[in-house]
Amino acid sequence: MPMRVVIAEDEWLVATALRRQVELHGYEVTGTVGTGTEAVALCRAERPDVVLMDIQMPEMDGLEATRSLMEEHPTCVVIVTGRAKQERAAEQVGAMRYVLKPLLGSQIPSLVESAQQRFGWFMAIREGSLDLEETMLTWLAVQQAMKVLVDRERLLDGTAFARLQQRAAEQDESLRATAEAVLREYGEGEG
Repeated sequence: MPMRVVIAEDEWLVATALRRQVELHGYEVTGTVGTGTEAVALCRAERPDVVLMDIQMPEMDGLEATRSLMEEHPTCVVIVTGRAKQERAAEQVGAMRYVLKPLLGSQIPSLVESAQQRFGWFMAIREGSLDLEETMLTWLAVQQAMKVLVDRERLLDGTAFARLQQRAAEQDESLRATAEAVLREYGEGEG
């Protein structure tokens, strides 16, 4: 069964081009919507594997729609936007990836694959905690620590995540505490 994708984009030409590129890579587009409110409703009904979400949309912006999805039913959201410098805000509401427009068709498979991988890690963290706020705080710390390990030690994302998990297990501490310790060790703040 092909991966199911929802596209939330208020500019018709951009949405049409994105849909065409997504379908060319063998994914099934279960719907295209133009507002954040419609995105939440469609995701509620369709339970897609991935959502490609613009930030600037009417009624409810993409960041608020992502937050709503993560609170109600965690969903793998990729922010695809023309708004630079919003990556941290996207991470804080639960987006798995962030990419600036124009999104090239050749980027889609690796983008979707890496977002799905990150979403799997997020859900593993979520399983260990019933509290969404604690899950999000842990996820934010883990993402920051992974970025540091990728940048400083030239690790792949998967290797960085595995290293954090292994260290947490070895030191019998939470994944969040481990991530925050890595950030302090590399002088990257409190986490």
